[in-house]
Order: sequence, then C-alpha cells, then structure tokens
Amino acid sequence: MMRSFINRRAMMAIVALPLLLASGLPAYSQRNKELPLRELTQLPGKLVGEAKSARPNSDLQLTGYRVEEVSLPQSLNVEIHGQQVAVNKAWRVTVQGGPFPVRALPAVVWIDDRIVGNGIENETLSQITAITFDSSVIREGGVVSISYGEDKESRRKFPQALKLKREGGN
Repeated sequence: MMRSFINRRAMMAIVALPLLLASGLPAYSQRNKELPLRELTQLPGKLVGEAKSARPNSDLQLTGYRVEEVSLPQSLNVEIHGQQVAVNKAWRVTVQGGPFPVRALPAVVWIDDRIVGNGIENETLSQITAITFDSSVIREGGVVSISYGEDKESRRKFPQALKLKREGGN
C-alpha cells in the first residue's frame, strides 16, 4: 500500500513539475530581461581609444586593442563595487591578435591591475572582447593586458598605454 502511494506521488511530480516550470518561466523571464554579454559584443559602439602594433608582440601575437562606449537599449541593474547600480552604458574592450588558444581557464582582459572582464572569443579566434559597466576602469594612461585566469604575473601587456579620444577632437 505504501509503495503504490509513493509511486503515485512520484508520477504526479514527474507530470506536474514540467507544467509548473513551463507556466512560471515566461513570467520570470519577463521580469528579469537582461542583455546577454554576447549581445553586447554586437551592439554599435563609440570608439574612445585604440592602439595598433606595427609588429605582433608576445606569444599571443597581440596586434592591438580597441575600447568602445556602448549605449544600452535598456537600463540594466548591475553590481559595481558591491552595490546595485542602474546603468545605461557599457564599455567594450577588444584585444586583437592570435589566433588565441581556447583554454580551460577563461581569457581575462585587464586595464592596469583591474579586471575588465572575462573575454569572449570571436569565431576566428582573432579577437577577445570583455565588457564592463564600471567606467572607472577606463582611464587615460591605463595599460591593457590579457591573461588566462586571474594570474597577474602571466599577463601579456600592450606597450601602448590607453589614450582616450576627446569629444570633438582626435
């Protein structure tokens, strides 16, 4: 008797769980619409700084980087320095070179000793892009670098410091 009761309960759970999930997920996703990072790599951006090397440097064959300001199609709530903040802009840092190896640890893009974010490789492995919502990371004279994992000692640095473009000028 007890065994059939447990079997019936298990069957009800197996049938009911997918129905509950299916009915609850659309409402959940409507409330928490956020842009995936990959989508942010595709939005148009305004160039705020870039550097190009005449010769590739390091074992990663680094050839340049680009920093862009991206206006978001909607405000997002993100955590910056431990606090929830509504943002309407992001900064995209794209490192060029490669082909970059795909490794167990993610590519990490840095400016000085601050992490911009984990990198997203393009399809040809010639670019790695990281997104940040923290404008304080993007600063004049910052040194852009890349590592695999968060190991500061293994970073490959660009020789050219970040030079921000001024509004209305070069």
